[in-house]
Amino acid sequence: MTLKKSTLLALFLFLGITINAQIAFHVRPTVNMKTNQSSFGTGYQMNTYNSVTNEHFTFVNRPMFLDGHIDLGINVGIQIKEKHFIEIGISSDHSSIGRSVLIHSNFNDFETGENYTSNRYSRKTVSPFYGRLSANYHNNFWNNKKGTIGFRSIAGIGFLFTGNSILLSGNYKLLINGNGNGMLGDDDYGIGTIGDNNEIQQIAPDVFITDQVSKTETYGGVTGYVKFGLGIDFSTKKDFHLFSFDISYLLSARPVQFQETRITVIDNGVETNYRYNQSSRGSGLYFTLSRRFQFYPWKPIFKDKI
Repeated sequence: MTLKKSTLLALFLFLGITINAQIAFHVRPTVNMKTNQSSFGTGYQMNTYNSVTNEHFTFVNRPMFLDGHIDLGINVGIQIKEKHFIEIGISSDHSSIGRSVLIHSNFNDFETGENYTSNRYSRKTVSPFYGRLSANYHNNFWNNKKGTIGFRSIAGIGFLFTGNSILLSGNYKLLINGNGNGMLGDDDYGIGTIGDNNEIQQIAPDVFITDQVSKTETYGGVTGYVKFGLGIDFSTKKDFHLFSFDISYLLSARPVQFQETRITVIDNGVETNYRYNQSSRGSGLYFTLSRRFQFYPWKPIFKDKI
């Protein structure tokens, strides 16, 4: 048998299997929210603690939080068997680094001679956005007797991509609460205080916070990830799909966001610069609301009444 005849035979066999398998195609618009994760360190030198305290303030890394951003996407799927289908999708995505600062203020009442202590709390989140490509496998493993609720497992791989980039060289060292050659230079200044105004903040009779500044960088190029989760499909008794709700966890292969914060304190004329470095892989727990629309074989939304 010649190569040409073998190719034609293989093609006919594939078409026959495809028809007998009753393959169906669909599109699925998605709306996503996620919990973001950040940590002290560069991502290659991770730290298990989430707060650093000195005599003037406490700097807190927020390890997991819901930042409120909404990401949109669309998937195209092919059902290869009754309980199995594969989807390829594209959507927006984002990473986030969260930090909180608790300032310890101490003052003396000259009339009474008593000392007073107060704490001031501030919180900030920085969230750069990315594009996300995904390829997911779904397995419908359970349905109730009425066929109105179905559960499926999800496993997938994909890529996060962005246009911005940084390079970490031997002279570019991110430190925790130390001095060093980091992202922030001597000419980088913030708004002046931890707060909403531009005034120097006095936290004790001879102690002042004179500056707070942060700088965020993102990795460019492509970062791979793996994904696993659970999906729930809701339908009517007549097999009309209403909507789906998925919970999944995405684990990125490397850090995609870096942030350095410097807080300057002058204590009795002595200036100290406190540096804190954080990173995020873009990993997190995803909550996805979606609706599947089958376009082959065509399933009309409203069936004609006879």
